[in-house]
Amino acid sequence: MRDPTLYAPSGQGDDAVLLAMREPGSGAITFPRSPYGCTTTGLPTAALEPITLTGRARVLTCITVHQPLAPGMVTPLLVARLQLDEGPVLDGVVEGSDEAAVPPGTQVQAVLVQDGACRFRPVAA
Repeated sequence: MRDPTLYAPSGQGDDAVLLAMREPGSGAITFPRSPYGCTTTGLPTAALEPITLTGRARVLTCITVHQPLAPGMVTPLLVARLQLDEGPVLDGVVEGSDEAAVPPGTQVQAVLVQDGACRFRPVAA
Protein backbone atom coordinates (compact mmCIF):
# COMPACT_ATOMS: atom_id res chain seq x y z
CA MET A 1 0.00 0.00 0.00
CA ARG A 2 1.39 3.38 -0.96
CA ASP A 3 -1.51 5.66 -0.07
CA PRO A 4 -0.91 7.33 3.32
CA THR A 5 -4.65 7.89 3.74
CA LEU A 6 -4.86 4.12 4.36
CA TYR A 7 -2.39 3.81 7.24
CA ALA A 8 -0.50 5.69 9.96
CA PRO A 9 2.35 5.01 12.39
CA SER A 10 1.20 3.06 15.45
CA GLY A 11 3.73 4.66 17.77
CA GLN A 12 5.39 1.28 18.36
CA GLY A 13 8.56 0.93 16.29
CA ASP A 14 7.78 0.69 12.59
CA ASP A 15 4.34 -0.92 13.14
CA ALA A 16 1.42 0.69 11.34
CA VAL A 17 -2.29 0.97 12.03
CA LEU A 18 -4.87 0.92 9.25
CA LEU A 19 -7.44 3.72 8.93
CA ALA A 20 -11.02 2.48 8.70
CA MET A 21 -14.61 3.41 9.55
CA ARG A 22 -17.19 1.63 11.71
CA GLU A 23 -20.96 1.77 11.56
CA PRO A 24 -21.95 2.39 15.21
CA GLY A 25 -25.18 0.38 15.13
CA SER A 26 -23.98 -2.86 13.57
CA GLY A 27 -20.22 -2.55 14.16
CA ALA A 28 -19.63 -3.14 10.43
CA ILE A 29 -16.10 -2.10 9.44
CA THR A 30 -15.22 -0.43 6.14
CA PHE A 31 -11.58 -0.51 5.03
CA PRO A 32 -10.34 1.53 3.38
CA ARG A 33 -12.26 4.60 4.49
CA SER A 34 -14.71 5.48 1.77
CA PRO A 35 -16.37 8.77 0.78
CA TYR A 36 -19.38 6.65 -0.22
CA GLY A 37 -20.09 5.25 3.24
CA CYS A 38 -20.32 1.79 4.72
CA THR A 39 -19.68 -1.03 2.27
CA THR A 40 -21.83 -3.39 4.37
CA THR A 41 -24.86 -1.35 5.45
CA GLY A 42 -24.84 1.49 2.92
CA LEU A 43 -24.98 4.21 5.57
CA PRO A 44 -23.37 7.48 4.45
CA THR A 45 -19.88 8.43 5.63
CA ALA A 46 -21.29 11.12 7.96
CA ALA A 47 -23.00 8.37 9.98
CA LEU A 48 -19.77 6.39 10.48
CA GLU A 49 -17.02 6.78 13.06
CA PRO A 50 -13.34 6.80 12.06
CA ILE A 51 -11.35 4.00 13.73
CA THR A 52 -7.88 2.52 13.53
CA LEU A 53 -7.27 -1.18 13.03
CA THR A 54 -4.29 -2.90 14.66
CA GLY A 55 -2.68 -3.93 11.36
CA ARG A 56 -2.45 -7.53 12.63
CA ALA A 57 -3.64 -10.21 10.24
CA ARG A 58 -3.24 -13.82 9.21
CA VAL A 59 -2.33 -15.02 5.75
CA LEU A 60 -5.10 -16.81 3.85
CA THR A 61 -3.00 -17.42 0.75
CA CYS A 62 0.21 -16.02 -0.74
CA ILE A 63 1.65 -15.84 -4.26
CA THR A 64 4.86 -14.62 -5.83
CA VAL A 65 4.48 -11.95 -8.51
CA HIS A 66 7.30 -12.24 -11.06
CA GLN A 67 6.11 -9.74 -13.67
CA PRO A 68 5.99 -6.00 -12.81
CA LEU A 69 2.37 -4.85 -12.77
CA ALA A 70 3.25 -1.15 -12.67
CA PRO A 71 6.23 1.01 -13.67
CA GLY A 72 8.96 0.87 -11.04
CA MET A 73 7.60 -2.26 -9.40
CA VAL A 74 10.45 -4.48 -8.20
CA THR A 75 9.87 -8.22 -8.55
CA PRO A 76 9.72 -10.89 -7.28
CA LEU A 77 7.11 -9.66 -4.81
CA LEU A 78 4.96 -11.60 -2.34
CA VAL A 79 1.27 -10.68 -2.40
CA ALA A 80 -1.07 -12.22 0.15
CA ARG A 81 -4.77 -12.31 0.84
CA LEU A 82 -4.98 -11.35 4.50
CA GLN A 83 -7.73 -11.45 7.11
CA LEU A 84 -7.31 -8.63 9.59
CA ASP A 85 -7.83 -9.46 13.27
CA GLU A 86 -10.87 -7.15 13.16
CA GLY A 87 -12.44 -9.11 10.28
CA PRO A 88 -11.95 -7.39 6.91
CA VAL A 89 -10.08 -9.25 4.17
CA LEU A 90 -7.60 -7.41 1.95
CA ASP A 91 -4.63 -8.01 -0.33
CA GLY A 92 -1.23 -6.78 0.79
CA VAL A 93 2.47 -7.03 0.05
CA VAL A 94 4.39 -9.26 2.46
CA GLU A 95 8.08 -8.69 3.17
CA GLY A 96 10.41 -11.39 1.91
CA SER A 97 10.87 -13.37 -1.26
CA ASP A 98 10.14 -16.96 -0.21
CA GLU A 99 6.49 -17.85 -0.66
CA ALA A 100 7.02 -21.12 1.26
CA ALA A 101 7.99 -19.07 4.35
CA VAL A 102 4.51 -17.49 4.43
CA PRO A 103 2.06 -20.42 4.51
CA PRO A 104 -1.65 -19.96 5.26
CA GLY A 105 -2.15 -19.11 8.92
CA THR A 106 1.06 -17.08 9.23
CA GLN A 107 0.54 -14.06 11.49
CA VAL A 108 1.67 -10.73 10.03
CA GLN A 109 1.81 -7.10 11.16
CA ALA A 110 1.48 -3.96 9.02
CA VAL A 111 4.73 -1.99 9.05
CA LEU A 112 5.97 1.22 7.48
CA VAL A 113 8.97 0.77 5.20
CA GLN A 114 11.64 3.22 4.00
CA ASP A 115 9.86 4.28 0.82
CA GLY A 116 6.80 5.36 2.85
CA ALA A 117 4.74 2.35 1.87
CA CYS A 118 2.95 -0.06 4.18
CA ARG A 119 3.81 -3.74 3.96
CA PHE A 120 3.12 -6.76 6.11
CA ARG A 121 5.86 -8.51 8.07
CA PRO A 122 5.60 -12.05 9.41
CA VAL A 123 5.45 -12.05 13.21
CA ALA A 124 7.85 -14.38 15.02
CA ALA A 125 5.89 -17.13 16.74
